[in-house]
Amino acid sequence: MHQLFLPKSFTQKFNENNPCFIYISQVNIEDRNHPRTLHAHSDVVELLLVTEGKGEIFIDEREYLVKKGDLVVYNSDVVHEEFFKNEAVSLYCIGFKGVQEKGLRPGALISDQKMPIFKTRENFNIIKNIFETCFLVLEQRQLNYATIVQQFFMTLVLLLKSNILQNKNNMKKKDNKLAIVQDIKLYMDENFTQEFKVKNLESNPRWNINSFYFAHKFKELYGYSPIEYLQRRRIGEAQTQLITTKSSVTEIAHKVGFNSSAYFSTLFKKIVSLSPREYRDRYVK
Repeated sequence: MHQLFLPKSFTQKFNENNPCFIYISQVNIEDRNHPRTLHAHSDVVELLLVTEGKGEIFIDEREYLVKKGDLVVYNSDVVHEEFFKNEAVSLYCIGFKGVQEKGLRPGALISDQKMPIFKTRENFNIIKNIFETCFLVLEQRQLNYATIVQQFFMTLVLLLKSNILQNKNNMKKKDNKLAIVQDIKLYMDENFTQEFKVKNLESNPRWNINSFYFAHKFKELYGYSPIEYLQRRRIGEAQTQLITTKSSVTEIAHKVGFNSSAYFSTLFKKIVSLSPREYRDRYVK
């Protein structure tokens, strides 16, 4: 993964009434063995465009198969993960702030009740060209590059809002039977750095749910056991901090909920196939 950012001096002064481009990432086939594990962005929306191949992504409550031509919307605060280990896939991902759509919560480009996968179809080449141009201009950093990237990005947003994101048939199906499991998952996402024990759920008056039933349904719904999910959630946040902060590996380990930095490093390498330091060296340019 190659990730490029606009200067903070530019993003801070830009018109607050418009969404503002923050970064773009390029993921190629060679990155598939280093998954971007469960994570969320509190103030950033992401647009992911699959340009070659296919693979699976996890968004909030379920897994989706995505392929060339698919556009994925990650609203802010939505937990997601990309895993393409056995697939050849290439994609771009743009992150941006300042989203405030009429009738939606801050940080939501689409309704949270809407399916987040969209088909670009005949618009694919146009959209792909905009992603590629943003990446190349930001990589080359010539005169006025930040303004140029922002203008191309705004063209992309207008195209998506006037066409592709208008699909009214993209609504999620509700399953009220799993509401309590989903509520516990929401609690886990909001408190993933804290200790969590499945056995304590039975005595918690908020849920009062059988721990065996919960663990079984959680794995069935999300593909991971509750403990595996929390581990990947913590590793995902650690990946973000390794890329975006200068905190030490030990500091990051404690911030995301690990008491032992040695165990953190071991688990990180098991999941990502790189040590925390190797990951930072590879993806921080």
